[in-house]
Amino acid sequence: MLARRIVAKHVTKTTALAMLGATAVLAGLQVLFTYLGELGSLKEGYNAWNALQYVLWNSPNYLYEILPISALIGAVLGLGTLASNSELIVMRSVGISLWRIVGWVIRSALILVVLSFALSEWVIPHTNEQAKSVKSHRTAAELGEVKGYWSREGQRFIYIDYANSQGQIKDVQVVDFDDNYRLRGTLDAEQGNFIKDGAWTLQNSIQMDMLNTGDAVTKQNAEQPLSLALQPKYVHMVTIDPEDLSPSQLVSFMSYMNEYSQVPKTYQLAFWQKFGSPFALIALVVIACSFIFGPLRQQSMGFRLVIALFAGLGFFYLQDFLGYASLVYSPSPAWFVFVPIILMFAVGGYLLHRAR
Repeated sequence: MLARRIVAKHVTKTTALAMLGATAVLAGLQVLFTYLGELGSLKEGYNAWNALQYVLWNSPNYLYEILPISALIGAVLGLGTLASNSELIVMRSVGISLWRIVGWVIRSALILVVLSFALSEWVIPHTNEQAKSVKSHRTAAELGEVKGYWSREGQRFIYIDYANSQGQIKDVQVVDFDDNYRLRGTLDAEQGNFIKDGAWTLQNSIQMDMLNTGDAVTKQNAEQPLSLALQPKYVHMVTIDPEDLSPSQLVSFMSYMNEYSQVPKTYQLAFWQKFGSPFALIALVVIACSFIFGPLRQQSMGFRLVIALFAGLGFFYLQDFLGYASLVYSPSPAWFVFVPIILMFAVGGYLLHRAR
């Protein structure tokens, strides 16, 4: 039992260091090449120093994107090193099963899974906003401003010409319909302020109500309450790309949208991609293990790495293609997000089963 624990620790440590090393190298290359690309976009007000700041603020996002590939390459390198030293053969000869070794490698990959979640939940939403601020020369508050926003709550349609995350709105137009979509009334206001959840106050408003007789009654108010589900934090989220929102922000925003209107599929796709990211990472680790124990076990390390890169890139291209295709053809993007992941698990599991 003690010997097996020592072996497990050795395999876990070797593959974990290989994964972390691959992550550091790939992240460094990504930052370098992205910075070189940004140098071609220099203009007045956006110099080389601004480009470096922009790339550095975006580096957590680059790191998040390369983690699955890092896990794939790290698993190939780590297990390949053990195989080159005949350590895997010794482990198998003393009765350690192939699946147990794969489990130890997956345990190493959990470090990257935790890192991936931490980046997407707490780091990337902030750093991406700072990166956009550097490139556009606008503060975070200015980035949270919305110009031209439509919302629907039941039979009420609202247009807000300007809104910000401080709870200020301007040039508000509200149109109310009955259940048969007959006009009930309209409301125009110069500006408004957020009071609390569901409650706003409008200033200098003009309200028109349609009577059953077909006549219209107009009333002008210096101040008028308005029930509106929109909250300042959701105003800010509207200005951010769905991919830049954290999983908790996506859940909160989709719950709000689902309660008052239809949830855009772009937000659903972003959520399921973030939810499926840990499973994608582990699926690629399983594929990496199959390269070492399966049909590529007699090949050189360089050949294995090339095949691993092709497999990883093919996986992400397929996942991106199916993900965006789901915006048109699928009732839920979750189906197409998990198809490539299940496919990778199936192929890796089959190759490992044959090798066993």
